[in-house]
Amino acid sequence: MSALQHQSPNRETIERLAWVGLVIVLLTGCTNPRPGALLKRTGDEIIAAGQLFHTGTRVVTWMDSRGYDAYRCERRFAPFDQSSWETSKVAVAALKTPNRYGLRKDGLTEAQVEQVRGGGWNLALLRDQVDQFVLHFDASGTSRNCFKVLHDHRCLSVHFMLDLDGTIYQTLDLKERAWHATTSNTRSIGIEIANIGAFAPGQQRMFEEWYQRDDTGWPRVVIPSRFGESGILTPNFIARPARREPVLGPVQGRQLQQYDFTPEQYAALAKLTAALCKVFPKIRCDYPKDATGKLITRKLPDDQLGAYQGILGHYHIQTNKVDPGPAFQWEELIGRARKLMK
Repeated sequence: MSALQHQSPNRETIERLAWVGLVIVLLTGCTNPRPGALLKRTGDEIIAAGQLFHTGTRVVTWMDSRGYDAYRCERRFAPFDQSSWETSKVAVAALKTPNRYGLRKDGLTEAQVEQVRGGGWNLALLRDQVDQFVLHFDASGTSRNCFKVLHDHRCLSVHFMLDLDGTIYQTLDLKERAWHATTSNTRSIGIEIANIGAFAPGQQRMFEEWYQRDDTGWPRVVIPSRFGESGILTPNFIARPARREPVLGPVQGRQLQQYDFTPEQYAALAKLTAALCKVFPKIRCDYPKDATGKLITRKLPDDQLGAYQGILGHYHIQTNKVDPGPAFQWEELIGRARKLMK
């Protein structure tokens, strides 16, 4: 054995080795979470196939306090002792099944159906299935009332609701087939945007009930007392449409009037849209246009709808629908979302 091998490490070497060991312990300790440690969400995440994706805007999921859970069978707003499925299916004729959602099975092989039927989606398979983002106005005025109508009375569902203050509610994992847009359900993600809706000129009596003008002359939303609690999360929030006067425009060949959505809704929707287009590459960040580049304001022909991948309105899917209405600013939404995607 050489003299060099017989040498003992000096003090400087020992100290250096001790520091290296300490660093290793600290680093490995950071990668091994302690049992029971709380993992906090930041509050802007959406959920797809069990995975979390940031949006940059407030999102309340079905698992959060004050969220809306579309997985539940009972009626959310019925008195508790009358809310069970056994009671609900008798009390509400429209409730035909305890589940208000289904399986995205169109186009899947038998083996894939067996894989996902219990919830076992992977993100790659889900990305291959989803290529549309469908926009609705909820015709209910608030997200709280929207969920009550969909879940408690109509046996329907939607992935997201967007309230007047810009709060986004996610009611289901995006792997689920929500019931919101008939033929596009299997391939789409849906959102209900709080807005009382669009009406023919002379028939917009709901405007008088839902909108009042203050000293500035600008309208604000006043939720009728018959709806009870608003459910809006932002304290003392005053909802004002993005434009001062109702917007008149054609949908399905009819002239309709509608108050615009709130600036807070546009801001949140742009961030959600950008996130969805990133997570689901088949959803192009664009809307249906004619040969001249103008917005199409009626149902797409079946062949065009079948081939369409991107963002669209409910009225692009069904002839009997007019949402999101003539006031919706498509170019504003797409322009903002594209900037965020960059």
